[in-house]
Amino acid sequence: MAQVAKKIQENTEIDYALDIVSISKFFARTETSSGYTSLKTYFLNIFKKQEKEAKRINYALRNLTLRVPQGSSLGVIGRNGSGKSTLLKCVTGIYQADAGSVDVKGRVAALIELGAGFHPDFSGRENLYLSSIMYGLSKKEIDIRFDEIIDFAELREVIDEPVRTYSSGMFMRLGFSIAIHVDPDVLLIDEVLSVGDAGFVNKCKERIDLLRSQGKTLMLVSHDLDSVERWCDEVVWLHEGEVKDRGEPRRVIDSYRYFIEKGEEAELFLENESSEVNNLSKEEQVETLEAVTENIKENKKERWGSREVEITSIKIKNHTGADTLILHPEDSLEVEINYKVNEAQEEVVFGIGINRADGLVVHGSNTSIERIKVDKLKKEGIVKYKIERLGLLTGSYYLDLAVHKEDGYPLDYHKNSLNFKVRSKFSQLGVYEPKHSWEFN
Repeated sequence: MAQVAKKIQENTEIDYALDIVSISKFFARTETSSGYTSLKTYFLNIFKKQEKEAKRINYALRNLTLRVPQGSSLGVIGRNGSGKSTLLKCVTGIYQADAGSVDVKGRVAALIELGAGFHPDFSGRENLYLSSIMYGLSKKEIDIRFDEIIDFAELREVIDEPVRTYSSGMFMRLGFSIAIHVDPDVLLIDEVLSVGDAGFVNKCKERIDLLRSQGKTLMLVSHDLDSVERWCDEVVWLHEGEVKDRGEPRRVIDSYRYFIEKGEEAELFLENESSEVNNLSKEEQVETLEAVTENIKENKKERWGSREVEITSIKIKNHTGADTLILHPEDSLEVEINYKVNEAQEEVVFGIGINRADGLVVHGSNTSIERIKVDKLKKEGIVKYKIERLGLLTGSYYLDLAVHKEDGYPLDYHKNSLNFKVRSKFSQLGVYEPKHSWEFN
């Protein structure tokens, strides 16, 4: 993404791996007075001379534009039915968009459905060759990669068994291993990493990290928001086939979490038995639901959250206890967070992140990760985060601070809250200066 930003600044042309422009996809459902048609009802209606069938158009995607630069990673989130999988199927060509254009550069490997394209009566070996040929590999290329594919999938003992005897985890392992070994330029993943044992899933995640480092383009659709935040340079939130938000992963994910929780809260309100709610028309109920969630649009890029617990001030102090924004690698660092409680919370998590100016995350942790129990907060208080030796090399850094619920729901998130600089007397390379020594015998 840094390279993309540089190209924008230099006003040079950006190479897009995925260039999706104004696409729409709809599905027509035919209905009669007796409901949806079937083959049986179709013929019965001919003899009954029933009224003309009515078609209802449901849009899965509406005028959607996504331009994904080569080498970047895009996450796609949203509730079920928001159009995420339809988008991927339009990219792979499984669906043809009803309007707009989809341009994909390079070889695409897609993990959209477990075992999609596998013939149940063919063996794992036969399906491996068939799938690899469909990705564009020659038989000679498949022969060269065959052992590596089945060893990565951990299926050597059953590779000649029919795949109908495979478990869902084995399907995923074979499909994933094929997809990553065909040397894709663009990798599309839709939820499949939620299946399989923890050891193999971790191996898949390491391989995705490797593909990203090699400059491959990734589009990830997942309800696993932690994985989306980890891998993606940018996140798109789809809602009813349209882009509701797009941008920095943590901000968009937190807005989405906030929307989900407030939406559920509004739905519960609408289900209340009070006469006031029951007297609302359907249109008024929809307006009420939208009003509850409308303030998402007011979230600022650098700060968001519901503010039941609010961070009121943030300070960086050095080893003497003095406020500072200039530090040295050997300095200790203390981050002082002042908070106030506007509405009592049962479980809260305090988190911290340090990012280099180019966006590289150099450190991040929170009380949940470190299994630190946060006692019930007082009306006002101070939380201190101490680093005995900073160890960062010369550069400009930004501090992220957050307080959220255990499930990730943001109470108060400050992105790039403070900019501080580190100055070193040596011109070393990298980010980190470990405590070290030289010894000569």
